[in-house]
Amino acid sequence: MDPYLPVRTKEVLSENELPTGLARPEIQIDGIWEPIKNVAFSTQYNLLSNERVREIGDRFAHRMGYNRVKEHFNGKQFTLVYMSDGITEQTSAGEMRPGFMFNNSYDKSMAFRMQILCLVEVCKNGMTSNRWFKFHKFTHNANLDDNLEKMEAEMDHFADPMGGQLDKFREFCSAMLPVSQMEVNKSNLANLRDRIPRMTANNFGKIMDLYLKRNDDSMWSLLNAGTEHYWHNKPNLSMNRQWVDAFIDIAKS
Repeated sequence: MDPYLPVRTKEVLSENELPTGLARPEIQIDGIWEPIKNVAFSTQYNLLSNERVREIGDRFAHRMGYNRVKEHFNGKQFTLVYMSDGITEQTSAGEMRPGFMFNNSYDKSMAFRMQILCLVEVCKNGMTSNRWFKFHKFTHNANLDDNLEKMEAEMDHFADPMGGQLDKFREFCSAMLPVSQMEVNKSNLANLRDRIPRMTANNFGKIMDLYLKRNDDSMWSLLNAGTEHYWHNKPNLSMNRQWVDAFIDIAKS
């Protein structure tokens, strides 16, 4: 679905046309306003459009030297990713670049926030981890322009190349390196499978199909097959994080 379709909130009225204190989000599709199913919130809630998030994200990218590399919207949750144009980490497994991911949602499941992540330069596969990378959430009111300057200052401080987030990125790259020296065998596959109980057999099979098409047969190649699946083919941030965290745990063991 196009993440930048017009969006609005509409007050929910009772059967007697009385205010309920609730509103629902609606997206305009082909000129018709369609409600987002099973979503309602207080009329005081300030809904932020994905289009405005992109505008803010693009301004951030221009200031900090990042390029937009991913946009995904499932009808409720929005993900926008930028990759650094100049910061790299050369490793034995390849070139890694830091990125910053912005999230927004139309169902209150995710606040407007940003998080650093690691991107494999050659394929743009994203590796996310809530264990390694913290979120920075932004507060905003109905008139976003009132505190936009403060918000952008927070973004720039959070993404400061000399700050803690880039240090965590480099530590993350180092923590992942042992995976590139590990072989895919029955023991490692069983270890991996045990660490991701929510992953379906269907998804695991699709990841293995991607892995079998790769030239490299290390666990690093399997890691990238999984991030390709959960980042590009079937975007799922939660499963991407579980997949990546499982490999970090295996690298430690």
